[in-house]
Amino acid sequence: MEYSAGFTSEGWFQQEIESILDQINKGFSREEIRSKVIEDNVFLLRSESAISKRFQMVYRRAKTLYPKLSEYYFNGTNSDRKVLVLYSFLKSYRYAHENFYELIVYRYQHKNGTLQVSDMSFYMEEKEQQSEKIAYWRITTKKKINSTLLLFYRESGMIELLEDEYKVSPLHVSQPLKQFAEEKDDLLKAIITLKAGS
Repeated sequence: MEYSAGFTSEGWFQQEIESILDQINKGFSREEIRSKVIEDNVFLLRSESAISKRFQMVYRRAKTLYPKLSEYYFNGTNSDRKVLVLYSFLKSYRYAHENFYELIVYRYQHKNGTLQVSDMSFYMEEKEQQSEKIAYWRITTKKKINSTLLLFYRESGMIELLEDEYKVSPLHVSQPLKQFAEEKDDLLKAIITLKAGS
């Protein structure tokens, strides 16, 4: 997976993911779902190009949950759904995936579970040293990336702002989803426990 700044236009999109996932579960093809989304303006956007762009993002993320995780999405708790929306995002974008493991999990395990906005910027600077592509992202793009990541971590409940820093906390999910994660999905397990590896 290549680095991409494309997720700067991403949003939480839980309702959209749910809608697409429902259509996938019903056996509709990608093109059938896309046509229905555009025709019915399911996303409530003004132009067909905006709908198509949103569909690309949402469909990609919904596919990370199909087939097995979609069962947990529809049959689980609200917390399960939030964890799975975050999972779909981290699974879709390399930078987000690495940021989660290398910054969030690390801060939880080694830095008293605290995170400051400046930590996001320092992490970005480290990644610039490792990747020429990241080094050439514009300053506004880098700020938007950090803002998007913080949005996802906040919406999932993984971070909570306490005065001038964020408190990083593991996520609570249903026992069936937790068991599935422990047995079959390292990323999902890490999202739930904030622990990397076995």
